[in-house]
Amino acid sequence: MFRVLSALVLNLMLGVLLAQATRIEGSNSTSPISAEEGVLNAFQQFPLVGIEDWHGLAQEEDFYVKLLKYPRFSKEVGNVVVEFGGAAQQTTIDRYVAGEDVPYEQLRAVWTDTLGWLPTVTNIGYLNVFAEIRRVNKGQPPAEQIHVWLGEPSIDWKQIRTSKDLPQFAQRDLHPAELIKSEILAKHKKALVIYGGIHFRAADKMRALVEEAYPQSFFVVEPYHDRAQVSDAAALERSITQGNDALLLMRQVAPNGANALLYLGPVSILTESPRTPDLYLDESFRREINRRSMILTGSPLPEGVPPASPQYLAK
Repeated sequence: MFRVLSALVLNLMLGVLLAQATRIEGSNSTSPISAEEGVLNAFQQFPLVGIEDWHGLAQEEDFYVKLLKYPRFSKEVGNVVVEFGGAAQQTTIDRYVAGEDVPYEQLRAVWTDTLGWLPTVTNIGYLNVFAEIRRVNKGQPPAEQIHVWLGEPSIDWKQIRTSKDLPQFAQRDLHPAELIKSEILAKHKKALVIYGGIHFRAADKMRALVEEAYPQSFFVVEPYHDRAQVSDAAALERSITQGNDALLLMRQVAPNGANALLYLGPVSILTESPRTPDLYLDESFRREINRRSMILTGSPLPEGVPPASPQYLAK
């Protein structure tokens, strides 16, 4: 992992510091601005801003909500591509975020008819993203409503009986890459892309597939979740006012690496997002997800309920 910024520069940071490396136009000042502004400013030079999703990180999921409801987002970007939803349910999410009434069992298929999540998408923060977009879209003119694109490939679990029936896992990158190229870049639009880090970094994954056709189209943000990510974590954590999110540009960027580090607070306060209770309150749903778990992993769902108390990432 490349190190980020010296302690001297860190002392200048309060909200977002867009520093000398990979400078973004219009953001030459070190005056404090919000992390939301920093991400949105990146769109001045890049059509795609990717945020590496550290799956289940509560503070990062909260940041998605803050960013999506930020007034500039719907006007200047308007599209978000997410890993935590299956393309088979694109019509369902379109109806939901447009304000239509959608029965919960039907809506739940948006985040559970997926291929790569084990046992399925369970963290409440991802569900909050859809709910917040629906709220933001209310009263907005159609041209300023946020469009959600579900990046997981289509899968019909009713037709899946054994692992041989599963789609090829390569589709988890091929599908979103084609979606981004055809629905965003070919139409000269912009999009926030929320996906796990490997999909931005590996040579055969989503970002690489997109940039084969549209070079250097991504600006990628990595969340700060491990003190080993920076050369002086203590200085970093002292330099940013408590309660403020910050975006720090990398001084050096590896090939297909992140351009910036998203600071969401000291590692010691970072927690896992709470889980939806569906898996232990809805018996028929649990049986179906258990069936899928057996197909995908050969193992049943674990027994018991998740703890109600906060679960900290740093043990």
